[in-house]
Amino acid sequence: MSNNQIVSQTLSLPFVDRLYIVNQIIESFNPINPQIEPKWKEELKSRQKLLKLGKAQILSYQEFFDEN
Repeated sequence: MSNNQIVSQTLSLPFVDRLYIVNQIIESFNPINPQIEPKWKEELKSRQKLLKLGKAQILSYQEFFDEN
C-alpha cells in the first residue's frame, strides 16, 4: 500500500479514529516515560484545581507569545 493510499484511507475514517491514529504517531516520536508520567498527571490535577478555584492566570496564545 502506498503512502497516498494510507493517507486517503485514514482521512476517510471517523474523527475519533483519526485522532487515535494521530496520537499514536505523536507518541511514537516522544514515548511516554513511565517515571515522569505519574508526576505529570499530578501536576495537571494541581493546575486544574487552581483553574477551578480561579487562582491561575490564563494567557491566550497571542498574550503568551507577545510576552516571550
